Amino acid sequence: MLHFVNEVLPGLDAKSPKEPPSERIEAGTPLFETNRLDSLSILHLIAAIEELTGEPVPDAKVTMKHFQSIETITETFCHERPLS
Repeated sequence: MLHFVNEVLPGLDAKSPKEPPSERIEAGTPLFETNRLDSLSILHLIAAIEELTGEPVPDAKVTMKHFQSIETITETFCHERPLS
């Protein structure tokens, strides 16, 4: 998830430079306060979460509180699945 936010996400926005910003996001970095997420980039992030987890992100969880940082994203969406 850190790789996606630091390396991939900046290149998906047509308005941003193609190279990643010099300041790297850490697990606890506030994503909205540092302008790393906006209405378009959050859609890319949701798609990445769905791809990584193999599960859809429920509409009810698409709120700012669940996307404040990589830590909150991980706590909300990345759960270990029980072994069958």
